[in-house]
Amino acid sequence: MAASKLGNHDRISTAVVEALADANDVDPLELDPLYEAVDPDALDSLFSTSDGSTGIPHGTVRFTTNGYEVEVTSTGRVHLTPEESVEAVS
Repeated sequence: MAASKLGNHDRISTAVVEALADANDVDPLELDPLYEAVDPDALDSLFSTSDGSTGIPHGTVRFTTNGYEVEVTSTGRVHLTPEESVEAVS
């Protein structure tokens, strides 16, 4: 399991791609495009406020891509769980 935290001025979609690249030990351009799993603009909009800062009171989004279940929380945390671990628990 891997986790990362959103920086102050980063888009959450960028944080997801960077976390996936780190977890897979590859360049971000080698990953399947994020838009094949989730709309990056919608993800960014969901986790930003009207003034463009991040942080909404609560919420979580989960999706699978590039061999991981990705969980993004309203705190800006990106948590990755390998798909085989998720399947083993189900």
